[in-house]
Amino acid sequence: MDDVRVYGDFHRVSPELFERIKDALPFDQVEYDGDVLRLDHEGVYLMIDDFLELMRDLLPEGGYGHVEYIDNLEWVVIRYTITPGRIDEKRVLVDNVLDAHMRDHGM
Repeated sequence: MDDVRVYGDFHRVSPELFERIKDALPFDQVEYDGDVLRLDHEGVYLMIDDFLELMRDLLPEGGYGHVEYIDNLEWVVIRYTITPGRIDEKRVLVDNVLDAHMRDHGM
């Protein structure tokens, strides 16, 4: 099993912004279509703090992004929401997600 799975997307990423950040992307898979940047990684632990701070500082007005960091060893999901000047983080224990799903669906 891989240590982590990390995926996300950022919106309102101009070609100029992409040129500024492309060398700082720590992800295995990167897809950019001229406005939306999609990122994905499965494997060993990935340090993303510097990248998230860079995006926080460079996103234009109205830009936003989300990154899901699934830690398979610690059994936790961290959801980052990034907007200009701000990073919000929400941690959820995977067991809590599974328990809630099973409760909601009578399992």
